[in-house]
Amino acid sequence: MSYSVAMLSVHTSPLDSPGRTKDAGGMNVYMRQLAGELGQQDTRVDLFTRWTDERLPRIIHLHPNVRVIHIQAGPFAPIHKHDLHQYLPAFVQQVEAFARQEAIDYDIVHSHYWLSGVAAMQLAQHWDIPHVTMFHTLGRLKLLANPNEPEPPLRLEMEQRLIQHADCIIAATADERTQITRSCGATAQRIEVIPCGVDLKRFAPQDRRQARQWLALDQHTPVVLFVGRLDPFKGPDVLLRAASMMEEDAQLVIVGGALSGDKDLEQLQSLATSLGLSHRVHFLGARPQEELPQLYSAADVTVVPSYHESFGLVAVESLACGTPVVATRAGGLTTVVRHDETGFLVPRCPGFFAARLDMILRNPDLRARMRATARRSVVRFGWKSVANQMLHVYANLVEEPRLLAVQ
Repeated sequence: MSYSVAMLSVHTSPLDSPGRTKDAGGMNVYMRQLAGELGQQDTRVDLFTRWTDERLPRIIHLHPNVRVIHIQAGPFAPIHKHDLHQYLPAFVQQVEAFARQEAIDYDIVHSHYWLSGVAAMQLAQHWDIPHVTMFHTLGRLKLLANPNEPEPPLRLEMEQRLIQHADCIIAATADERTQITRSCGATAQRIEVIPCGVDLKRFAPQDRRQARQWLALDQHTPVVLFVGRLDPFKGPDVLLRAASMMEEDAQLVIVGGALSGDKDLEQLQSLATSLGLSHRVHFLGARPQEELPQLYSAADVTVVPSYHESFGLVAVESLACGTPVVATRAGGLTTVVRHDETGFLVPRCPGFFAARLDMILRNPDLRARMRATARRSVVRFGWKSVANQMLHVYANLVEEPRLLAVQ
């Protein structure tokens, strides 16, 4: 059976490139790829996001069955996500108006992140349809991972309300489901574990020599890669501090952020200078998805030093390209990276990262063994499999009485 899905992403657009802003990352890729695969399977998906640039068309077709719908709620300008809650009523009203104009009766509303979840709760109630939500990151779990970075009380309150009211919560790993039940009081029966996915056709090993030549990197010096938002939570500074402790003089490639006017990038550049690393650190800014396989293939190892990851998309993409990963032993990364098989899991401390990076770079046999295992370890994350699991969730919710959600 085919369905019509209203997918919500209020604070960040599925069209945004990962790493370009603090709000653009793996979630953007996830929404776009999931919607595309659902569209291939005859499911109609409308991706609703806040309209931040009036030069963009109101409707953009990504696939015959998939559209991005820009909703005017607040000014035509980027707004910090902490300030967006006030515009959610307008967002809900405009989504409802669009549905009336198009004469669409949606079967499911599927929200991503807590702001979208708040809007989706209202839409699900008004339309009397099931609400599926995916937090991608929970404020309470972020606090547990890094108590020094407070989360807005409103976010914590709204996430708790979502946990009580959503018909189904999607967790990327069994570990995330356990954390949500233990830390947030969710009912395990209302949480479905569906992993994030990776485009296995795009993310595949490429010729390392050609990739390094394309990036103008030295062919004979090891390459260590970071990909992601330049948010302190993601830990690019941990990589720089680890590099200053390493015995191997590797080239460091940092992908993310804007090359001008980006305070986070400027702080990292200053840190690299103070650590005496500036001569071997390459800041490339955010890069489009189609370039990432070459970047992963050029590297000897990818580093993921986040405080916490609900899944760890960068790690999956790297492994799909045959490149080992050294990551924090936290969250979904423990599911993605197989310690001592496809990389290493370490405490979030520069010294531990330095030791494991030196070990990989010094041992060609170890690198070869990890490369040989890396891609095979992530084939289960193909998007077709992910979409099939999501469709199964949709079917159960649409075709059975809605008895789970608290009214």
